[in-house]
Amino acid sequence: MDAKGGSAAMSELQNGFKSAMRGLASTVCVLAAQTPQGPKGMTATAVMSLSMEPPSLALAVNRSASIAPDLEEGAHVSVQFLSEGQAEVARAFAGGLPGYQRFACGRWEADAWGTPMLLDASASIACVIDKCIAHATHNMIIAIVKAVRLSQGMRPLLYVHGEFTRLEAQEGRMPA
Repeated sequence: MDAKGGSAAMSELQNGFKSAMRGLASTVCVLAAQTPQGPKGMTATAVMSLSMEPPSLALAVNRSASIAPDLEEGAHVSVQFLSEGQAEVARAFAGGLPGYQRFACGRWEADAWGTPMLLDASASIACVIDKCIAHATHNMIIAIVKAVRLSQGMRPLLYVHGEFTRLEAQEGRMPA
């Protein structure tokens, strides 16, 4: 499939791409920010490490998300890596609960910048947004890491093929 040949071919390409991406297992994250309207957050799986110097993340956010206008250069955002027992938190922030009511799920605390941090996540990373790059329906956000909180021994919540799952241990390790 390629992108040429009209709307039917594009629809076929988009459907194939969507199916391929649904098979890409991702750690489930929640992005959170303190805004003038109060705390806002969303579930996200398009999160990746970008650089170690400086430590930074790349986040893809649909511009239709309620938090999107608040994620601009210079703003603070936190990224929570959910643990396998936090599917309820993921659902709440995926639209299961409206607005600030999402923060009733889980134990939240403000960091040094006032940004909400989920206390019992596998990891919570406080960032400041360095760049926002608009592309089609999404913004690609480059966020510089300012602080990290880790919870030892927690396994990640994963999302693949439209459902939550967990990591199963396999024998062996990748070569270093």
